[in-house]
Amino acid sequence: MQGGVLFFAAQAALALLGAGAAWHPRVRGLSLPARLSVAWGAGAVALTIEATAYSLVGIRWSIANLALPLLVLSAAAALAWRRAPVKPGGPFARGGAIAGSAFAVGAAAVLYLLVCLGSSAATSVDYLLFWGVKAVRFASNRGIDASFLRFPYAIHASLDYPPLVPIVHAWGCLLAGQLPWTAVPPVSALPLVAAIPIVWERLRRRIGEQGAAAVAALWTAAISISAVYSFSGGGAEPMIVFFETVAVVWLLTESDGESRFVPVLFLCGAALTKVEGLAAVVLVALGCWVRDRRRGSRRDAARALGLLLVPLAAVGVWFLYQRSRSLEIGYRAHGDALVVYLDWFGTVVRELLRNLNAGSFWIPWAFAAAIVLWRIRSWRAAAPALTLAIGLLAFLAFDYLHDKDDPTERIGWTAPRVTQSALSAMILAAGVLSLSRSPASDAEAPSP
Repeated sequence: MQGGVLFFAAQAALALLGAGAAWHPRVRGLSLPARLSVAWGAGAVALTIEATAYSLVGIRWSIANLALPLLVLSAAAALAWRRAPVKPGGPFARGGAIAGSAFAVGAAAVLYLLVCLGSSAATSVDYLLFWGVKAVRFASNRGIDASFLRFPYAIHASLDYPPLVPIVHAWGCLLAGQLPWTAVPPVSALPLVAAIPIVWERLRRRIGEQGAAAVAALWTAAISISAVYSFSGGGAEPMIVFFETVAVVWLLTESDGESRFVPVLFLCGAALTKVEGLAAVVLVALGCWVRDRRRGSRRDAARALGLLLVPLAAVGVWFLYQRSRSLEIGYRAHGDALVVYLDWFGTVVRELLRNLNAGSFWIPWAFAAAIVLWRIRSWRAAAPALTLAIGLLAFLAFDYLHDKDDPTERIGWTAPRVTQSALSAMILAAGVLSLSRSPASDAEAPSP
């Protein structure tokens, strides 16, 4: 019991490690829950980069030497940004019937998520096979364990995967003294719950209070049910959904010239969480370029490129560590990268569609897709979300086509989990397209 409490305290303390992000001018005008959520995500990203750099140069991890530099950095950032002008998020309207119903739906969904994760009814097999094992090995080694990553009999542990999840869990192990195996799955609800206030606050600036409440409730219910249905407890999916959702909703609701500090930071988190996170970074950057290129500004193209380059640099730290320890650099493809088995094309499409039911009989997908098709003439306004949703499904289909044998079983194992970010993006796209107000009402000078 004590180990579980300490592990949770360590996870919550990530908000302290990234607290400086809560003082950024584009974040400071948000509510306290949203600011804490941004700080929590920033702490996870900063800890991962710092811990990987420590292992690269041979510094052993401890609570003190990991926490102190990040706390100093956060304090410096807060001091630097505290006097910068802030655009307030606007007063909160009194909740009407829609807002009240949305809150009830969201609360019920979160309760369902917590009960299922807390009872271990939705625990990921991957958590038991390698996410948890890596965390224990890293914590015991006081650093990334290169000997384990080159161990031939640990090939099942996805040894080339980026390190954010095992590092974040190892941080909890350092404080708790162990990995409290039964406590980790319910803690997986933390990133999904943390996304909710950011989704609502960013959407309310573009689609109004009631519309934002309705979309946030749909997002919360759909993703909570999907996380349980896909057995995501303890795995990396809640983290990558959190990072990609925040980045996408921020970009969908940005005003002209607005700082992209938060989406860049959170795309770094996505790229450091899973292999497909790097593909998501490319797709989101592409979507921003497609949306903005009509203005013909070189600055817009440069800003889209910035969404790509900073996450690449973050992942580069991981690749540099791999190189320094004579590990295989980069990510292993399933089979030969240039060889696909088109005989399985029909099977891949059928099984991928079948596994999009997300535990809710395809209702969120169908509802969101219908709205997008209804407002298809305005699709560019939601391009960052649409390129992620459609591109991720295409990326997964391409990956499954590398299976020499029938991929049905692998699709059934993985598709319900790895398509959650696409579902999240499609819901956000539908919400913005269906209820969007003109961004001109939110125009302002570029922020620092």
